[in-house]
Amino acid sequence: MDRNSIKRIAELARLEFTDAEMDTFAREFESIISYVSVIEQVDMTGVEPQASVSGLTNEPREDVVGECLSTSEALTNAPKKNESFFKVPKVLG
Repeated sequence: MDRNSIKRIAELARLEFTDAEMDTFAREFESIISYVSVIEQVDMTGVEPQASVSGLTNEPREDVVGECLSTSEALTNAPKKNESFFKVPKVLG
């Protein structure tokens, strides 16, 4: 992996690296890539792809409408509220 590739990755991640850090990352990325190439050499013929190693499946329950709180009950202990809503600090500037 060359310095230009590392610079591009850093730009995409909005990171800044010193020259020494880029050299370190270049060596580390090369090590990772060489390890992946070792894994790619494993013979996988006859092995079926799996989405889960546990064999468990997700079985969602039916949505059942139950008893609900009224608006006033839901707002009872709210530190800040108006007639119908919880009041929270503004998130977007």
